[in-house]
Amino acid sequence: MKTIYLLISLLSFSVLAQEFTGSFVVTITDQNIRVTSPKKKVDTVSVIVKNDTFEDIRSELSSEKGVIKRFNLKSQSSKSIEISFKKIKTLFYVSVAPPFQAVELKFSQRPYAIPPKK
Repeated sequence: MKTIYLLISLLSFSVLAQEFTGSFVVTITDQNIRVTSPKKKVDTVSVIVKNDTFEDIRSELSSEKGVIKRFNLKSQSSKSIEISFKKIKTLFYVSVAPPFQAVELKFSQRPYAIPPKK
């Protein structure tokens, strides 16, 4: 019984520890886009985009100043991009094709999911 309690406790601590990462992790599924953000704001951050769908996605990272990077992401793959926050204030992930609403990448946020617009 003590072993089961210890195992459950360890699993719950590992889940809590994974709520924040050192990078933005954007996971695209058929139903939503899920974002996990860094705990603290930094000057340079990695944005990891994971495509968990069965189709290729044309994407872009943009700021208030315009498009920073455009890229294609094959089905069931991921891509990591380094972004400098020294000259920008906001960062957005946008799925261009298939179209999806822009998702603002915010520091110090708990994981959040954006459902598609209806």
